[in-house]
Amino acid sequence: MSNDTQINEGWSIGRYVAVILVALILGAAIGSMELFAKTSVFSGKLTAAHLVRFLGYGTALAAFWLLGQHSTIALQQRGGRWSFVQNLILPAVTLIVVSAAYSVALLILKPMLDTALLNIYNWIFIVAILACAAWVVMAVLGQSASLTEVFTSAAKRFGASGKNKACAACGADNEPTAKFCKQCGKGLD
Repeated sequence: MSNDTQINEGWSIGRYVAVILVALILGAAIGSMELFAKTSVFSGKLTAAHLVRFLGYGTALAAFWLLGQHSTIALQQRGGRWSFVQNLILPAVTLIVVSAAYSVALLILKPMLDTALLNIYNWIFIVAILACAAWVVMAVLGQSASLTEVFTSAAKRFGASGKNKACAACGADNEPTAKFCKQCGKGLD
């Protein structure tokens, strides 16, 4: 792997981490402001602070999931000694995101849910968390490659960090900054 590719890959990961941190900090900081805490709708049950926290924490969760997807794709392309981890990253990240999304979504949904709807909401997340946990177990047992491929195929087509270059000679998918094909070595346009 060339130094340019390593730098670009590191920068992509750095951008995801930066988005996660900024979203968390802004969500917490703005959400704790008195103006946002006192401004409400739904008879005072839903405050602007809840909405800001939802947006901040939700953005952080989305960026974290995209980081997991990007990391999985990068490992698939690179191969090597860490390739055994490629089918474990996305299931583990998805489990974390779905588990955290329960509380994040409740920030704005709780004022609107009665007891029966809250129970349905809880069961939806129980099933989703158990499904994600099963995916992690399948990944540990080496049986989740097809599920991981489903969640990374769209990102592969469009490029996780920009539009990837397809080699005209062999069709291999290459990083956007690549000058030569990683598969056959031919020059890329």
